[in-house]
Amino acid sequence: MLLLLALLAMAVVTTVLAFRAKLAAAQIERQDAINIELRSHNNLLIDLLNAETGQRGYLLTGRAHYLQPYLAAMETLDARLAAVLQLYPQGQQRQDLYRVRELVSLKLDELTRTIALHDAGQPEQARALVLGEEGQRQMDELRSLLGPTMSRLRAERTALTEQLGRDAGQTKLLLLLGLSLLALFAALALWQVLSAGRRLRAAEQRMRSIADNVPALITQFDASHRLVFANAQVSKVYGLAAEALLGKTVGEVRGEAVAVALQPQIERVMQGQRVEFESSSTIAGRLRHFQQSYVPDIDADGAVRGFYSVSVDITERKAIEARVVASEHGMRAIADSLPVLITYLDAQLRLRFLNATFLEWLGIDPAAALGRPLREVIGPELFAQREAHLTRALAGERQQFELCSTALGITRHIQNTYIPDQRPDGRVVGIYALSTDITPMKLAEQRLAELARSDTLTGLPNRRQFDERLALALARGRRDVNSLLALLFLDIDHFKDVNDGHGHGVGDAVLQQFAARLRDCVRSTDLVARLAGDEFVLVLEGLAEAEDAAAVAQKILDAMRDPIGLGEGLDLSVGTSIGVATLRGGAATPQQLTARADAALYRAKREGRRRYAFD
Repeated sequence: MLLLLALLAMAVVTTVLAFRAKLAAAQIERQDAINIELRSHNNLLIDLLNAETGQRGYLLTGRAHYLQPYLAAMETLDARLAAVLQLYPQGQQRQDLYRVRELVSLKLDELTRTIALHDAGQPEQARALVLGEEGQRQMDELRSLLGPTMSRLRAERTALTEQLGRDAGQTKLLLLLGLSLLALFAALALWQVLSAGRRLRAAEQRMRSIADNVPALITQFDASHRLVFANAQVSKVYGLAAEALLGKTVGEVRGEAVAVALQPQIERVMQGQRVEFESSSTIAGRLRHFQQSYVPDIDADGAVRGFYSVSVDITERKAIEARVVASEHGMRAIADSLPVLITYLDAQLRLRFLNATFLEWLGIDPAAALGRPLREVIGPELFAQREAHLTRALAGERQQFELCSTALGITRHIQNTYIPDQRPDGRVVGIYALSTDITPMKLAEQRLAELARSDTLTGLPNRRQFDERLALALARGRRDVNSLLALLFLDIDHFKDVNDGHGHGVGDAVLQQFAARLRDCVRSTDLVARLAGDEFVLVLEGLAEAEDAAAVAQKILDAMRDPIGLGEGLDLSVGTSIGVATLRGGAATPQQLTARADAALYRAKREGRRRYAFD
């Protein structure tokens, strides 16, 4: 081995000597080229300085002939620069010389224009051109390009000269160096062996330091499943020094029950598979959960000689997950108990959450609806009612609206609120939907509306409803000019005596009985209304002639002849007076027709009461 190294060293020395000779020839050749370049650059710089001197002479004397010799010198610069450029096939110097060439061209143009202006009798403009900032800047840039270039060439020539001197001395030492290499190689070999040992120990120490500071339990088990390595976290968790754990089996460290549970994972890793799983152990009276990875320890021949275990304590994470699950269960219980339909839709209008009210209202199991499109779950008819609002909600608009829907044979008035789930960047990723059954409220509103249009004592329509229906009857009459409409205006004769003699309670009972008899005297399609006090009106539509209205009026008079029984032996005989106004074709206002019937009523009273009269 040592002889081989010696021969190798001599070959290296010979190669170096040949390389040195070739390098010296190249350096001498480069020195010659630099001398040529320096002369060219120096001439360029002299010509440029002469040109600048010519400009200054022109400024001082105002005579154009000062510029002519330098103009001639500048005209040859371009050719010389082209020759110099051949020395630089590439690199920064070539780029600098290209720029010098451009600047020389600009300077030549400036001198030409200066002479032209002077010859044209414009000396002031010529001087202004010479003194212009652009010309000065170009000269400064020329100097800044040529000066450093020449300095670099001189420095390179000096460095080459010095290098040749050094190489001559170094070559003499190469033979001596070759002899010394044999001894050096031996020393290096010994040093490398020692250094390798130190590096290995340092690497082991670094790995131990890293392993001890990783927030995970790192262990190594051999082929017999015995612990051969444990980091500081293992000692911290188990409360034992690493030395006390070494040599123990998995069962001895974590307990036999855990070892039995881990046996399938150990068998897989010993077959060369990487295994990841979760496990739990009771350590020092506390249940701990771990996220574990088993990695096979494979030697150079491919045999599994053990495995590494990396265990991350996820006990706190498990506790947090349990709290989150409990919170979710609580929120689910609250949501399911609310008499409100709560849903969440993603951007594709698929159901991602819905509470138990979904089953009550639509008869669909929430679990079966999850992940399905809303249109598919609720059907096209119900979806069409909501589609426009869903589209606007996905565009970022909060929606609140009411609609009436029928499902499972039940019609509900529903108030819906759609809230876009909008991210900080403006994207809408879903919709929170809240639907409230407001059917009882709507029914109450309808009932209130009915009460507002009905007389609470008699149950008859009140003045408001009378006004509405009379206007509609007149509108129908205008459409059918052959139809006859009659308005009967009546009150109870001497009703004030009833209230004064028997009290308002008896008066109210009389009004109720009177209203009931009126309803019995007309068709179900006819309107009977109480205006106020003892005043009543009837609207009869579709009559053929006025005698039909007279017949109804007479029927009412006949119905009122029988006394009204009020209980406790009290019977009262009450009469009524009726005013009748008829209209064919509906060509009148409600007020006009009512005024006519009212006037007829007063005529009936003047004629002796208990009768009817026509307007």
